[in-house]
Amino acid sequence: MKYIFILLLLVICQSSFAQKYGKISIFHRLVINNSENEVMVVNLKDTDVWETPGFYQDSVQFTKEGLHEIAMTYGMKISNPELSGMFSTRREIEDKREMLIRNIYHSNYLSGEIHFPENQPFQIGEIKWLPIEEALSLISFESIRMFIKPTYDFPNVVWGGSIAAIREDDK
Repeated sequence: MKYIFILLLLVICQSSFAQKYGKISIFHRLVINNSENEVMVVNLKDTDVWETPGFYQDSVQFTKEGLHEIAMTYGMKISNPELSGMFSTRREIEDKREMLIRNIYHSNYLSGEIHFPENQPFQIGEIKWLPIEEALSLISFESIRMFIKPTYDFPNVVWGGSIAAIREDDK
């Protein structure tokens, strides 16, 4: 019941954020473990950016369908993704204000021959399976690390939180 109340509160608050901020984006991040308890991380081609796979919610597709679809683009079948975190980030850069909703889902690799996805917004340059601490140290964005770590360390809890990202002096 407590989790339902928190989810309901987030949905209600999201509409009030929409009035204050010009853009709201929802990203569903998928943390996939293999049988050796390693996490899959991917490199965006021709960059130093490493992260876990995921997708922006930009259609009426059900979230879990989208997560399974992302896994299939890598040639994988995964277990049923479980929601383990809901986070928001308020980002202010110059005169632009955005509200970012980031949901973290965990699942297990079940089968399939892993390959580079095709016809995606970002091309993948490399795929690695790493122990969680190595994966976290490789992931490029601090916010992603902050969101994934507690969901991995305490898998029986659905985490939530918010951060503010403000650019000052080009930092």
